[in-house]
Amino acid sequence: MQPDYGAEYARLYREHWWWRAREGILLKELGALGVRPGSGLEILDVGCGDGLSFEVLGRFGSVRGIEVDERLLDPIAPHRGRISTRPLGDPIYDDPSWRFDLITALDVLEHIDDDRGALSAMAGMLRPGGLLVAMVPAFALLWDEHDERNEHRRRYTAGQLRRMLSEAGLGRVRVRYLFRSLVAPKLAVRLINAGRPPGRRLSQHGIPAPSLNAAARRLCELEDRLLRRVPIPMGSSLLASARRPPAPGSI
Repeated sequence: MQPDYGAEYARLYREHWWWRAREGILLKELGALGVRPGSGLEILDVGCGDGLSFEVLGRFGSVRGIEVDERLLDPIAPHRGRISTRPLGDPIYDDPSWRFDLITALDVLEHIDDDRGALSAMAGMLRPGGLLVAMVPAFALLWDEHDERNEHRRRYTAGQLRRMLSEAGLGRVRVRYLFRSLVAPKLAVRLINAGRPPGRRLSQHGIPAPSLNAAARRLCELEDRLLRRVPIPMGSSLLASARRPPAPGSI
């Protein structure tokens, strides 16, 4: 991501309604997948930044991370010793100590040139029966300044993401759209920004007033709770889960 955005990312993660809603949705999804607090899992968070998700993921076990953008890392941060800066596919990850029960990749794949290779590498780092949970932005039609500031390479459809997970050798693939109510506003912002020079484009990263911030978070979480089982093929993000097949002969 661009340096100016990277500098504010930690605050956005802690305070902005979208990141807070994303975390709430993630926790509910993990519960629905049978991941329980105190499970003692070995967990890897790919694209972890400065270990921003370590505290919440730590409820389920011990967490390590991979973050190749060293600009996002504070050398004296409490989680720094558990974060590798080597890219996926590096020989260091061939070591059996880099095998996990749960891998999360939260808005990461869209940053990686070889996203299929990255998924295959993550699949290889799962233990048999291990779980991968990923989030990505949806629909190229919604591409805007937000994607450019984040240095995204692409946005996805559910079909594309489902095929990629299957091609990586993963099974029990589930993919669904998130943040359906944001599609129309994001399209409107895209159209407005299309007619403006870079310095005058609308930003999607400001933290609104506390009451509005809280209301937006509640709306997104309520929407997901009500519509999670409704197959509406639209949304501004995608949430996917898949498992590595169990070892032959296991029950």
